Amino acid sequence: MRIILDTNILLSALLSPLGAPAKLLDAWERKKFTLVACDALIVELRDVAGRPFFRARLRASAAELLAAGLRDFSFFCRDLPSGPFAPDFAKDPKDSYLLALAEVSRAEYLVIGDKELLSIRHHKSTRIVSAAAMIEALKAQGSR
Repeated sequence: MRIILDTNILLSALLSPLGAPAKLLDAWERKKFTLVACDALIVELRDVAGRPFFRARLRASAAELLAAGLRDFSFFCRDLPSGPFAPDFAKDPKDSYLLALAEVSRAEYLVIGDKELLSIRHHKSTRIVSAAAMIEALKAQGSR
């Protein structure tokens, strides 16, 4: 199963080791699913991790280790098409790359905290879910 974890989900996993995002990161490390990433996701991860809020709460090395892991151990998409993706859905143009990544990778899930994107529930064949909903989906899959 291919899953995209948004930057805020990834950074939340580093901040709170007991939350749903951290459980997702742990499930990826235990190879329960294939994480999907791209250069834009890594650039955003580094950018957001460098903001004062995160710099005060995270070691820079934690974000860099995560970025390296994304590049080395994920299903990595190098060439995303440019241009708008689902302009009616991605009100924030910065989210367009996530929708492009979902299409190109044929990800089953996009895990995100953004309420606007969560409200659309699907983008083509990709389900858009919260971290908690993704944990439940993984549990359901594991019980099959």
